[in-house]
Amino acid sequence: MRVRDLPLDDLMEIRVKLIIQCKDEVIPKILYSSLKPDNIDLPKGLNIDMSLNGRFLVVDFSSIDRLETLISTIDDLLTCCQASLNTLKEIEQLNRTK
Repeated sequence: MRVRDLPLDDLMEIRVKLIIQCKDEVIPKILYSSLKPDNIDLPKGLNIDMSLNGRFLVVDFSSIDRLETLISTIDDLLTCCQASLNTLKEIEQLNRTK
């Protein structure tokens, strides 16, 4: 029996809240903008909601019976976050040398 064939009462919903605290209010906005395009066309049963709260980027994940997909998605988001932060760091360094 496949997950989609199970009655809704038998499904497990998994929720994860990721809160990223930054040193100022600009960086969460940049991260939000850089991550937003990746959060479309998600697999069925997976949902991502992002919001800004001052120096925090809040990411709420939920998944129905797809723990592996959820873990992979969180890992991907964190990898993209790190790439964005590394790019920001490189830009700051370049601007200092001018």
